[in-house]
Amino acid sequence: MKTVNSVKISIDKPLKIVEYLSKDDLVILEKIKNRHFEDRKILDLKLKSEEAAKQSEIKELISYPLIKKNLAFNLPHQQEGALKILRDLDGRVLLADEVGLGKTITAGMVLKECIVRGFVRRVLILTPPSLVNQWKEEMSTKFDIDLKEVSKETEWEHTDIAIASIDKVKNFNTSTNEFKHSKAHEIYWDIIIIDEAHKLKDKNTFRWKFVDRLQKKRLLLLTATPFQNDMIELYNLLALLRRGHLGTISEFRSNFLVEGDERKPLNPAELKRKLSEVMIRRRKDEVRGIRYMKRIPSIKSITLNWMEKRAYDGVADLLLLHYYDFNGDPISTNLAMYSILPKITSSSKSSIEFLENLMNNPKYHPTTQKLAKELIWQFKNITQDTKIDSLIELVNEINKKDKGTKILIYTKHPITLKYISDILGKQKFKITEFKGGLTNDEKTRRIKEFKEETQILISTETGAEGLNFQFCSNLINYDLPWNPMAVEQRIGRLDRIGQTKDISVYNLATKGTMEEHVVDLIINKMCCIGLVMGELPIILFNMGLDSSGKSGSSKFEEKIMNAFLSSKNNLHRFESEINKVGSEINKGIEEYKQTKKYTSQLLDAH
Repeated sequence: MKTVNSVKISIDKPLKIVEYLSKDDLVILEKIKNRHFEDRKILDLKLKSEEAAKQSEIKELISYPLIKKNLAFNLPHQQEGALKILRDLDGRVLLADEVGLGKTITAGMVLKECIVRGFVRRVLILTPPSLVNQWKEEMSTKFDIDLKEVSKETEWEHTDIAIASIDKVKNFNTSTNEFKHSKAHEIYWDIIIIDEAHKLKDKNTFRWKFVDRLQKKRLLLLTATPFQNDMIELYNLLALLRRGHLGTISEFRSNFLVEGDERKPLNPAELKRKLSEVMIRRRKDEVRGIRYMKRIPSIKSITLNWMEKRAYDGVADLLLLHYYDFNGDPISTNLAMYSILPKITSSSKSSIEFLENLMNNPKYHPTTQKLAKELIWQFKNITQDTKIDSLIELVNEINKKDKGTKILIYTKHPITLKYISDILGKQKFKITEFKGGLTNDEKTRRIKEFKEETQILISTETGAEGLNFQFCSNLINYDLPWNPMAVEQRIGRLDRIGQTKDISVYNLATKGTMEEHVVDLIINKMCCIGLVMGELPIILFNMGLDSSGKSGSSKFEEKIMNAFLSSKNNLHRFESEINKVGSEINKGIEEYKQTKKYTSQLLDAH
């Protein structure tokens, strides 16, 4: 006996191998012997036809039993959409369901089914930067799919199931005349999913060109608004899916556009028929099983006592007039303001933390350090914290109305989180803390703890990305990000499919500070005016305010900060500037509503 690769083989007797060959096998062997091979293109066609035959045989989602336990709700339109994409549309589709119907879940079902059936190996998901973590969380918890984020050019070839921020990877090097992430174009992707695909409406952008160059077998474009200004934007989206499906651009104009009004289709019935071959769209009013709850905003104004107001004004003056580096040169105030201003309206604790860094860091000038030291002394001698007292009062009011009701409190800063937790803990409330840096197991444990044991969860934004708290209907913004997208994500933790109550959104705002006007703008004029989750990002994109500005903050945030800087802490002037921003937002919202109307007229069958 001998052992080969741990398998025992007997060689005591002659080993007899019997081969049974079919007639087809003999023909193939004969061709090989005579070196008669078929054309590669014919072989590729055969392989494609075989896979197409497999896809046409899809009668059900065989992966659904594997993910059913992870989904909070069984919504038939999502399964039906995924099945249609794979069975009828060859995995190349514009998924244009209205906002709030769960396009991410439908796309996840398609991806899971492809993986289980062995259709895909190389996967790429492209999203806006703010949605990368949410997609990773959703795909992991609901579909057991681990996405690896690609941020460096060297990571592409080693990543089979990738996710990337489209804004980061689309960068084009004009000196070399190629994309920085050109490695992505060398890979043949089995499926690509692109969220917020309306950002690809302009064929002349690097974003559109980057996607167009990707080699892709299946492509899912997700957007509720395939066009805004004219139907050429819709044509550009479909050109990524199936080039020439609507003819050349001149043929499209001639066949489908009314001259002088490119929002109005010339042959709507024929255009709808052509769109139905590459698009799926469902409206909210035709989908069962989803209830949309109201957002009820309220602002709790806080009047600072004279000691608190003096300290606040002192920090603002330090930043505007005495913020120097060690050489005595003014520090770029704009960049400093973007990260610092929200801290000083958050809590006395976060203000002290900022000032202590100034006082102890040698990169700042002695004058700046001296003023910081004086302000720390002022803060530490404040005998009453009006803001935290207002929070205690608000929490007690909510609890009195509905004993034991769940409350989610948000703050931007970990030090403020700890401060709130300690204070409310002394009021005998059961608290769960949630912040960045927790392991997945610890996150799961704390979510369960909040749902089953404690009444209040206090969280930073980084801690609660991608999490859902449909069992809670009270949100308190202790401090507010100056980016409405971040505020929308906070509210979105509660405003999810499965929420059964109207959502109360409470917001603390200190009177006589910039916070008062910012809170009113973001809450009353943007996030709580009847929009459905996901509509505000579309509006901000249409206005050109969703992307990052020079500071790394959003352009909207920069707009607010610049308004404050130009006002020189004159709140009447700041209020005037904020009102101008509010007027711009109102105009953007009206334009979006008009876009929805045009979209419905073209895409929705009535």
